Amino acid sequence: KEDIPALLDALAARHGGPTAARFDVEAMNALLNYQYPGNVRELENEVRRLAAQIGTEVVLVSEVDRVARPIEPKVREQGGTDQDIAMLRSDILDKLIERKLIQIVAKRAEIEATEFEIDDAVNSIARENGMTVEEMQKSVTAQGLTWEAYRARLAEEVVQSKVLGGMVRPRAKVEEQQIRRLYDQRYGAMPAAGGQELHILHMAAGADDGKPESVGAACDRVQRGLSRVRGGEPFAKVASEVSMAAPDLGYLPEHALAPWMRETAAAMQPGQVSGVIRLPVGCAVLQLVDRRTIEALTYDQAKGQLRAVLTEQAFQEEYVKFIERLRKQTYVERRGAFAESLDDITARLPE
Repeated sequence: KEDIPALLDALAARHGGPTAARFDVEAMNALLNYQYPGNVRELENEVRRLAAQIGTEVVLVSEVDRVARPIEPKVREQGGTDQDIAMLRSDILDKLIERKLIQIVAKRAEIEATEFEIDDAVNSIARENGMTVEEMQKSVTAQGLTWEAYRARLAEEVVQSKVLGGMVRPRAKVEEQQIRRLYDQRYGAMPAAGGQELHILHMAAGADDGKPESVGAACDRVQRGLSRVRGGEPFAKVASEVSMAAPDLGYLPEHALAPWMRETAAAMQPGQVSGVIRLPVGCAVLQLVDRRTIEALTYDQAKGQLRAVLTEQAFQEEYVKFIERLRKQTYVERRGAFAESLDDITARLPE
């Protein structure tokens, strides 16, 4: 196994695209842990199992498998087809490609995670889960992941946070008039006596062009997201991957909700998740987090909360633009079974 890193360099050069691929810590760890029968051909076959090449970075099929493995059975339980699984795996690969694009930016800008920052992340996660670091380390290795690879993942999270915090979040600007407009929408017509306020999470996708096939693809994406939620995944996590806008709408006055949202939420109890709601240009799913009685708020009282909501929405919009720019600037090739894009897969769905 000590020869594997050198062999990988040679094989990557042989099978790479315009630029030779390289393997990060996690990809290298997966290949080092693979049980080869002792010949280079088996190792070469595994290198060929690249899901995508992004610049000089790669995503292995095994990395897609790792993310998809706990989700696929739940999608099947909800009646998911082979086509649904293919679209799910394509979605996962897209997210992994986004992470690689951000890593490339970080390397160019020499943005790194220090050992102190990684240790701080480890301690925070252990504390949140009521574990010691030693217990956490045992839990990680019991799941088949080396501690080195786990720390490498945390380093990626730290670096991604730094990149987005320095290059994307500063662009998420909110003007005073936007806050005022949102206040008028939410609180302007509230009775002086106050009313009901609902905390809502939403998962929504739509089609800007309004074409039936585009709307259908967006609704399929929302339906797959709902299947994952019903399979046990956290709504907020799935919604952040599916939605075209920030999933957490915060607390909204009931009277200010769109009619379709108000009618759906009226029949829900806190914690419940709706079915798929078909809209003119897409689909949505709601989760009612909480419902409470409130007093009418003045502009000054509501301003901080409204600014936070608008800032998060602006950040999500800027993130999409940021990733689109990176895709245009970077060589990205999906390989093998992943050569089809999500749009290609969706186009083959029956009408």
